[in-house]
Amino acid sequence: MSSQAKVDGSTAQLDMEDPPPSLPTPPKRQKASSFSNTNISKILVFALCIFIGGGIGIAGYSTFASRDIQQQNAVAIIREGPDNQGKAGKTPPPVCGSTVQCGQTFTGEELELTEDLYCPQTTSGDCAITLEGEDAVLDCNQFMIDGDSRTGNGICILNGASAINCYVQKFLVGIYVENGGEVKDCEVMFNAAFGITVTNEASSTSKMKISNTYVHDNGIGGISFVGSGESSSETSIEIANVKSNHNGESGSGMVFYGGNVKLQVKVKDSETSNNGADGIFIQAAASDVELDGIISRYNQFAGVALSGSVDMNLNMKVKGDVNLYKNGEAGILVFRADVVVERRGALNSCGNGIDIGSNGGATFSGNGYTCDSTFPPDSITCDPCPTCPSDGA
Repeated sequence: MSSQAKVDGSTAQLDMEDPPPSLPTPPKRQKASSFSNTNISKILVFALCIFIGGGIGIAGYSTFASRDIQQQNAVAIIREGPDNQGKAGKTPPPVCGSTVQCGQTFTGEELELTEDLYCPQTTSGDCAITLEGEDAVLDCNQFMIDGDSRTGNGICILNGASAINCYVQKFLVGIYVENGGEVKDCEVMFNAAFGITVTNEASSTSKMKISNTYVHDNGIGGISFVGSGESSSETSIEIANVKSNHNGESGSGMVFYGGNVKLQVKVKDSETSNNGADGIFIQAAASDVELDGIISRYNQFAGVALSGSVDMNLNMKVKGDVNLYKNGEAGILVFRADVVVERRGALNSCGNGIDIGSNGGATFSGNGYTCDSTFPPDSITCDPCPTCPSDGA
């Protein structure tokens, strides 16, 4: 099984939009939902509350089920592929597949889809397909798993299972992960809450990998993690070659709420743009974050927002280029966090409300390159950007 998605017989690479100096104006896109006056704090409180109840999946948010996204330009099934070239799909038949049935659980098995799987009867808290254990692998062969009713979870990945080459849409949560696993070569879109949700059990150690995947047009956010709250838990999340764009009117491309969990996050060669709140939001106590090869722009709030705790700062390393452009409020906003720009790293923040800002308890260090063009009173002072990229805006 290949670790790269194939579209029209060729290997597809995840091509991010070219970084500055030439930034094209992003197309005007119609929002997939109609939240009114929702702020980021409400979204985070909601994200925390829906996971505290425990159990597999997310329950009690059925109000999203009535939303009609079929009137959007990207109607019905849009298979846009990790290479962002687009692939038009057909409406799946009103029955489940012949070899894999809706609602089945597979423990330690390898299986493949041979046709689209249509599971509109998936209810809140249930899963269209459940994969259990490190040896459980689902290869969708680029077929669609469609919930249609926007309730329940599309694919549930438990205790190290994997899903590859899948298109997942129109559930409450597209892919739900508990205690680690892997998602690669997938596209997850048009879900009422989150595209991919990652959780962990108390007193557990888990590893999560997401690669070569496109997450877009989900109602609340793209990729989310909410920790168990136990300080004895450890979670490692690695994200590589991922795009999480156009998610939620007040949602972020990637949200990591660690609580007391010891959390390690690595994001490499990825993009979070045009989201309703932040590109990347991380709030955790004992956390280590690495960013390398990031584009985050045109988000309503910050390109990257970091927040530690009263007792412990969050640590972030900039290991490669991190380009934060044209975000609504800040390129990077730091609160109780220590940011180190390594020798080969470059933190480029320009054209935002505040390029590099601090709400207190923050430090910036390292011998890499950092630029900031605005220098407001609450900004971290560093080298001025010689030229702020222009896209004609």
